[in-house]
Parts: sequence; C-alpha cells; structure tokens
Amino acid sequence: MRLILSVFLAASALAQNSDPPAFDATSVKINPQFSLDNRATWLNTVDTTPGSLTIRNFNLAMIVAWAYHVQRPQVSGPAWIESQRYDIFAKAGRTVSEDELRQMLQTLLAERFKLAVHRESRRLDVLAMLLPKAGHKMTPSQTEGPTQNRQDPVHGMVLEGVGLGEFANELSRDVEVPVVDMTGLKGRFDFTFNVQKYVSALRARIMADGKPISESDARVMVMQDILAGELGLQLEPRKAPVDVIVIDHAEKSPVEN
Repeated sequence: MRLILSVFLAASALAQNSDPPAFDATSVKINPQFSLDNRATWLNTVDTTPGSLTIRNFNLAMIVAWAYHVQRPQVSGPAWIESQRYDIFAKAGRTVSEDELRQMLQTLLAERFKLAVHRESRRLDVLAMLLPKAGHKMTPSQTEGPTQNRQDPVHGMVLEGVGLGEFANELSRDVEVPVVDMTGLKGRFDFTFNVQKYVSALRARIMADGKPISESDARVMVMQDILAGELGLQLEPRKAPVDVIVIDHAEKSPVEN
C-alpha cells in the first residue's frame, strides 16, 4: 500500500512540475509597416508546418484568438490589442500538431507579452448559422484530410471537406461578432462559395434602393446571401452564451528577442 501511495505521489509531483510546451526558437517583432489609414498594409497571414509557426501582421487580439482556438470577437481586453501589429516566427524543433503549436504559442505569449487571461461565458450578439425547414443544398463530402478548395470558372470557389464549425470560424474573420454553428449538422460538406456573384448583386440592390449602408452591414448581407443561395443555410442575428478569453494583463511591447 505504501509503495502504491509513493508512486501516486511521485506521479502527481511530476505532473505539477512539468514545463508547459514551448518553442525552441522564436522571434517576436512589432510590424513597422502597418498603418490604420492605409489598407494596403492590412494584409495578415498565419502559416503552419508540423514544426513551425509564422504569423504576419496580427494584432494581439488575433494572436490570442489563434492561440486559444477561438474567434477574434471572443477575445476581450484593452483597446490597444486591436491596433499594434506583430510578426512572430517560431520553431518547435520537432514534429508537432497544430494543437500543440497553439499551446506553445500560449507559452510564448505568457513569456514575451506577460499575458494573463481567464475564460468566462458571456451572453453576446452572434450570427447564428441555422438549418431551414426546407433543408440545405450542400453535398456530404468524401474528401479525406484537410479541406480542399479550387476555383471553378463558372461557380467560383469550390470547397470540399468543410466542417461547419470550421466554416463558422472562417466567416468570423470578416464580421464584428462571433459566428456560431446552430444547424446541428455533423460531418463535412462540399459546396460552392461564389463571393463576386453576390457582391455584384448586393451592389446593384444598394444602388437601386439609394440608401447607403455601412461596410460591416454589407459584409453580413453578402454572407447571408451566399449561405442562402449556395449552402441553403440561414444566417441570423441572435443572442447566445459564448466562451470569451478575457485578457487580464498584457505588455504592449514584447520582451526583446
């Protein structure tokens, strides 16, 4: 009995003392080219390999969202986390999954930005993806592995092997509230996503109506039209409980490389 107890105590101590996953080599720099007044400087990307992470021109809110695998509107903190942009280059030194890269980025943020966060549930305005009674227009996918996309000269972008939760996350990049999948549909799907077709149609409607609308409202309207026309889904504003990553503390200037 004493031997068993000592084994459990040793295992517990080991678990408590284990270091969080971390990158072997990192570079964190403020992006000097970004200007809020110049849209040409707004382009941002995140690229991963099984052993590295490259983030270009992300503000801290976007970085935290990627690290904790939430949508950008699910990050709450001081106003400056939306303004300053950063470039991060990090290598793991071994083959790791994307989930491990996210955990390593959390460690980097704690070390270089002195980031402290907590998670809480808040009832927020969201855009809900809903399944109408008539059903959807998507095709169950036979694609294995990562999502595939290709351009079709007639239909626009063809997406294959898309999970709707993943798709909601992508839609959230262009709106100011979380996008939540409430369809109840499981699995992965194939469908087309012809943005230009619906942008042109919306532009014609706005010109005919003669009433100006905000850029954010126009984005939502285009999304609603695409989801209804191409996927057979509805996108409606609602209130819903959402997990939020709250930034308790962060340094605007990261610790030097």
